[in-house]
Amino acid sequence: MVSFLLIGGYILKTNVFKYIFFTIVILLIGVSIYLLYKDEKSHVYTAENNELKINMVRELNIGISNYDTINPIFSNNRDIQYIDKLIFEPLVDISYNFEIENKLAKEFSKINDTTYVVKLKDNINWHDGEKFTAEDVIFTLNNLKNNSINSIYKENVSKVKELQKIDDYTIKIVLREKVDFFEYMMCIPILAKHSYEENTFNSKTPILIGTGQFKISKIEDNEILLEKFDYKSDSKIIKINLKLKDTVKDLYSALIKNEIDMMVTDNIEYEEYIGTIGYNVNQYANREFDYLVLNTKNSLLSEREIRQAISCAIDKNEINYNIYNNKYCISNFPLDYGSYLYNLDNKVEYDIDKAKNILIENRWILKNNIWRKDGKKLKLRLLVNKENERRVKAAENIKQQLEKIGIEINVIAVNNTQFNNYIRYKNYDMILTGNIVSNNPNIETYFSDNNLSNFNNEELNNLLNEIKSIDNQEEILKEKYKKLNEIYKDEVPFISLYFNSIFILSNRNLKGDLAGNWYNIYYNLDNWYKVE
Repeated sequence: MVSFLLIGGYILKTNVFKYIFFTIVILLIGVSIYLLYKDEKSHVYTAENNELKINMVRELNIGISNYDTINPIFSNNRDIQYIDKLIFEPLVDISYNFEIENKLAKEFSKINDTTYVVKLKDNINWHDGEKFTAEDVIFTLNNLKNNSINSIYKENVSKVKELQKIDDYTIKIVLREKVDFFEYMMCIPILAKHSYEENTFNSKTPILIGTGQFKISKIEDNEILLEKFDYKSDSKIIKINLKLKDTVKDLYSALIKNEIDMMVTDNIEYEEYIGTIGYNVNQYANREFDYLVLNTKNSLLSEREIRQAISCAIDKNEINYNIYNNKYCISNFPLDYGSYLYNLDNKVEYDIDKAKNILIENRWILKNNIWRKDGKKLKLRLLVNKENERRVKAAENIKQQLEKIGIEINVIAVNNTQFNNYIRYKNYDMILTGNIVSNNPNIETYFSDNNLSNFNNEELNNLLNEIKSIDNQEEILKEKYKKLNEIYKDEVPFISLYFNSIFILSNRNLKGDLAGNWYNIYYNLDNWYKVE
C-alpha cells in the first residue's frame, strides 16, 4: 500500500512538471509569433479605440458611373462634384450644418449691399508648387461670366459686375444689384490661371491641378488615381482610386464583388440590385423637398384652424412607408435638411384626435362622416402633376388619410402644361408639389409676394427683411429663424412633408464616420479607414 502511494506521488509530480513545461513552451511560441507578426506588419495602425490594433489599408476604391470630366467647372456628374471638393477649393465653403466657412479666403467682408472685399490666404500652393494668388480667382470668375461657358456655377456669377485686384491677396467684388446670402454663391472651385490657355478653361495639361488635400496623379480610361497632397493632415486614406463604370447597375455589381468600397445613389430601390445584407448604408436628406400647399385665399383654407387640423391629420410616416419604401427623410420645415438655423424642438406631430378637436372647437360638426358648418362641407381639391407617379400615389394616400377623419378630397392629376396653368391662375385649393432647396437659408419662395399659398403675414415679412441685413451674427439669425418657424407652425400656409434621400452604400471593411450631407459627403474623410 505504501509502495503504491509513492508511485502515485511520483506520477503526480511528473504530470505537474509536464504541465508547467508545456505551458512555458506555448507562451514562448506565442511571444515569438507576435514579435514576428509585429515586424512583418510594420504598417499596422491604431484605430479610434487605442486598445485595438488593426491592419489598416490606406487606399479607397470609389465607384463612379456616367463619368463626364474631372474639370469641376464643366462636370454635371454629382459623384464627380463630390470628388472635386477633395481636389479643388473655393473661396468659401459650406460646413456640415450648412454654415459658411473660409477656405481659400482669409476674410470675406461685406462693405455694402453690392460690394465685398475678399482677403486671401497667402500660404496656399497649387499641386505643382506654384503660389495661389488673386489672379487665379479673377481668372476663374471672369471666365465663368463668358457667354460661351456652360457651367453649373454660371448663375453664381450672373450678378457680378466687376472684379478688382487690390493686391496679390486682396480682391474687391462689385455686384450689379443686391444678392441675398451672396457668400453662398462664392462656393465655386478656383482654377490655376497658369495651367490654362489665356482667358479660357482649356487646360494646357491633361492632369488638372487644385489646392485641395488630394491631387490627380493619373487618368486612364476606366480609372482616375488621386494621391494625398497635404500630408500634414491626419487622414488615414492616402490614395483614392476612382473606378469608372458605364452604368449604375455596373456599380451595384462592383460593390457586391468588392471591386469598389463605396458608391453613392439616390435610388430608393437599391435593395433590388444588392439585397439587404452584407453592406452598410448611410442616409442623408437630399435636395428635393416635397410639401403640401394650402391656398390661404380659399374660402375654407383661409381659416387657420382648418389648416392646423389638416396638418395634424397627415401621417407623413405612412406616406413614406407606402410610397417611398421608408427611404425618404421626414420634414417639418424647409430648412430641416441639416441647417444650423432649424429649431429641432419645433415639430408638428401626427395626431388625429387633436385634428378633430380643433375642428370641434371651431363649431364644425361631423355628420355622415364629413365635417359641416354653416351649410358648408369641408371639401377640397388636391392638385398634383400626373407626370410624377410617386407624387400622384402620395396624393391618393393623403386623400385617404383626410377622408378617414371627415375631410372630403378630390385629387386632380393633370399633365405638366395643365399643372402650370392651374398655378398661374391660382385655380386650386391644395397642391402637392416640390422644389430643389438652395445651399443658402433663403426661404422667401415659400412666404414672399406671389407665394403659392397666397399667404401674407406682416410679422413674418418683417422677419425676412431683418434676416437679410444680419451679417455673421449666428445667434441673432437663429433667434429670427426660430420665430419664423413658430409663425409657420401656427399659421400653416403649407405643410412640409419630406426630402428625398442620398445613400452611401459601402462594404463592411470601410470604417469611420461617414456622416455628410447633400452638398458634401467627404467632411470626415480624415476619419475613414479600411481594414483587411
